[in-house]
Amino acid sequence: MNELVMLHSAIALLCLLLGLHFLLSRQGRPWPLRFTGATYLLYGSQSLWFVLALQHIELFAGQAMLRPIGAMLLAPLFWCFFQLLQRPDAGLRRRDFWHLGPAALTFYLLLRRSEWLDYLDLFLLLSYAAYLSAVGFTLLRAPTLLAPLGDAAPVARRYLQLQGALLGSNLLIEAALYLEIQQGGSPSQSALLLPAAALFLLLHLLTLLFALQRSPLLEWLYQRSDQKPQIQPQVSKTQGSFAAIEAPETHAVETTAAAEKLQEVYQRWLALLEQQQLYQLEFGITLAQAARKLQVPARQLSLAVNQCYGASFSVLLNDKRIEKAKQLLLQSPPLAVTEVMYQAGFATKSNFHKEFARVTGMTPSAYRLSTPAQPD
Repeated sequence: MNELVMLHSAIALLCLLLGLHFLLSRQGRPWPLRFTGATYLLYGSQSLWFVLALQHIELFAGQAMLRPIGAMLLAPLFWCFFQLLQRPDAGLRRRDFWHLGPAALTFYLLLRRSEWLDYLDLFLLLSYAAYLSAVGFTLLRAPTLLAPLGDAAPVARRYLQLQGALLGSNLLIEAALYLEIQQGGSPSQSALLLPAAALFLLLHLLTLLFALQRSPLLEWLYQRSDQKPQIQPQVSKTQGSFAAIEAPETHAVETTAAAEKLQEVYQRWLALLEQQQLYQLEFGITLAQAARKLQVPARQLSLAVNQCYGASFSVLLNDKRIEKAKQLLLQSPPLAVTEVMYQAGFATKSNFHKEFARVTGMTPSAYRLSTPAQPD
């Protein structure tokens, strides 16, 4: 029992810290960050109520109601977070509030001490299963739903998969506990509680580590999803004639200065990209991370790459990876194509073959056979 109390106390502290970190962040996508923060606060509060129940501590009347209500909110929060990522403005909609229904119904049943409370655990399991299945099937049927995220879409998908795995683990543990109870067992004495708590503590520790290191797995959340239009200064009628005379020359000077600035940013990015081989990172590098390394706005870096390279930020990265892959294929004939793929910075075979064909017009194996090997 003491071990369980210690583990859940640690989980509560970690999740509360993570929740506050995401909620108080002033950059990135506001609503996805708020939902992420709310989810971790909910995880933390669930562990806190569990510790208080184990210690037989009641802080206020009705405390026992909070844990089942919180459990009913976890899966709907995950679904709403998924919905936010599909919207160009990443904003909340009125229909999203309907997903508070399961928690509101749970509160009503608890308040009325309804006989339906006997089915509350089953209702929780069905809610988890329904929301997780909905996210999974939606992603499988329409893989381009995360397109509003741009270059961050693949990493966001990976983050959703990990969050889904966390909720799925919750679902399996709750199902196992439900079966134990149906067979006459006591939930507080279950042998599953200790390993489950250890697993969740490990997962939340990894999340905290990712947050502190600004890992690509979380970094995309801090990237702005919308760009505010620039406000043009108003010109009075009395100034109009003078502005009309000076405008062409002033505009030409400003355009030249802006182009030179973009060129300078682009050249700095190319130098850093080659120097640190950033395209070979395991999860790649996001636009926000690159901009932070260069200490320039992400929009400016994106514009610099588009104007100077003639393609997007992600295309430039993939082109660099293909250059590396071609070099490895020719200089290291014994190296397997899969190993070439990983060393060049690609994470999946499908993307590697697609991008290689886009650049060279052939598969990696065909390229190796059609081009004479080069010495190291």
